[in-house]
Amino acid sequence: MLSVTCFNHRFTSGGRMIVLAVLAIVLLIVLGFWQLHRAEEKQLILSAEARETQLPPVEWAAGMPYPKQYQLIEVKGRYLSSVFLLDNQFFEHQPGYNVLSPYLLADGHLLLIDRGWIAGDRSHIPELPPLLPAHHLSGRAYFPSAKSWVLGQEAEIKSDSITIVERIDVNLISNLLHKSVYPFIIRLNKDDVNGFTRKWPTVTMSPQRHYAYALQWFALAFIALVVFIGSNLKKIND
Repeated sequence: MLSVTCFNHRFTSGGRMIVLAVLAIVLLIVLGFWQLHRAEEKQLILSAEARETQLPPVEWAAGMPYPKQYQLIEVKGRYLSSVFLLDNQFFEHQPGYNVLSPYLLADGHLLLIDRGWIAGDRSHIPELPPLLPAHHLSGRAYFPSAKSWVLGQEAEIKSDSITIVERIDVNLISNLLHKSVYPFIIRLNKDDVNGFTRKWPTVTMSPQRHYAYALQWFALAFIALVVFIGSNLKKIND
């Protein structure tokens, strides 16, 4: 039991309650700082994209260092007939797929080209128009996150040329195509005729929202402290 007297008020609380209150307040503060950290990460991502959009395209070929995230690059090669539909993609609250097409480079390795979003679901596989020949294309390099989790089947073969995938796994796609696939994809330029809806979000949550959540966690920590002290503080009668 802890009892402290100050300015005609006495604070009294059991040791267990103090420990629980301190743990709860510390947890809320940690969550607040975690949101601040996430906001900084998102701001760095947005800054990197903005910086790359100001630079001219670079012609990329096998043997060169991998491009930077969001760097505008140009490549030469040709499309293969296979198509991978990235499942669970939404545009304006409508379900659909991102269309990924393998692009064969001169070294025999493949790049996945994200041609954009198209409406559809498991009960309605979209009909894709024929690819026009493209021996040269450009877009922004993007390294997919390796942190995504998949429950159930990662790939579902729908036809000789169409496979539905739950995430961009270059090792899985390499095994399916029996060719090596580079670890980054190209998000096809918006003026390319072989594309669909191309509005990829840079971040799923803006830094401002993370700052707002951080403020909420800090406010909850302050409220918890005030409530704990107020509920255990009593005025001493003269």
